[in-house]
Amino acid sequence: MAEFYVEINAQDNDEHVVHISECSLLPSKETMQYLGSISNTKSAVKKAAEILRKQATGCSHCTPAYQTF
Repeated sequence: MAEFYVEINAQDNDEHVVHISECSLLPSKETMQYLGSISNTKSAVKKAAEILRKQATGCSHCTPAYQTF
């Protein structure tokens, strides 16, 4: 299990980026929403999209396999 966060502010493509807590690119806590302790990145990205009711994608640094293109 890993701790996941999602960026509150969307990127230029309107997607919100999901990070693991150890990511070196993790923005400040004020701009993040905690998603919880989740077993895998796919579930974390899905949860972020459901919570924000917006598109979500994985961070290119810490979760590259879960980026949308």
